[in-house]
Amino acid sequence: MAIFFFLLIPSDPFKAEKGHWIESAGSGDAKQVSELLKIYSIVKSQRADLRDGWAWDISNTILEESRRHSLDPLLVLALINVESSFQTEAVSTEGARGLMQIRPIAANAVVNELVSMDKGVNGAIENSLDLSILHPLDLDDPVLNIKLGVFYLNSLKKSFRDLKLALTAYNWGPTEVRNRLQEDEVLPLAYAMKVLSTYQSYRQDSPQTHKTP
Repeated sequence: MAIFFFLLIPSDPFKAEKGHWIESAGSGDAKQVSELLKIYSIVKSQRADLRDGWAWDISNTILEESRRHSLDPLLVLALINVESSFQTEAVSTEGARGLMQIRPIAANAVVNELVSMDKGVNGAIENSLDLSILHPLDLDDPVLNIKLGVFYLNSLKKSFRDLKLALTAYNWGPTEVRNRLQEDEVLPLAYAMKVLSTYQSYRQDSPQTHKTP
C-alpha cells in the first residue's frame, strides 16, 4: 500500500501545476509534509484522473482547514469518500453538492454564521462572492466546498459533543437528530459508522498517530 501511494506522488511535487503545496505547508515541518503527502496519496488513489495541481490544492485545503478546526484530516477524507467518492461536481437527488455534499441551505447557514462572527471563510468568501447570495454552483468549487464543509462538521461536533451524533447530523440534519433525541427515538447511525470505518482504515494505513478526530 505504501509503495502504491508513493508511486502516485509526482517525481517533483514542487512543480505541481498550481504551485508549491508542499513548500507552502512548510518544508521544515516533517510531520506536516508527511501528512500532506498522505492526504494527497489518498486523493489520487480515489481520483487518479485528477490533475496534480487540483489534487495538491484539495489536499492542502483539507490539511489547513482540518488543523484550523482541530479535526483529523483523515476524518475529513473519510467523510468525503462516503459523501461523494471524491467527485468534485457530485450532486445528490436532494441538491447536496461537491466533495462534502453540502446542501445550499446548509452552506448559506454557515455563511450567515461566519458573517455574524465578522469573518469570511478564512478570507476566501468575501474576496470572490457576494456574501448575501451563495449560488448552488459555487459549491462545486472544491476549495470553497471543503472550507464550508469542515467548518460545518466542526460546528456540529461542538454542538452535539459526540462525533457519532455530529456525523449523523451532517447526514440527516441537526434538527432531525435533536428531535429524535428529544423523543427518545432510535438514531440512524449507519452513515456515521460507515464514515468511522473508512476513517479507521485510513488511520491503519497511516504512520501518523492522530489524537483528535
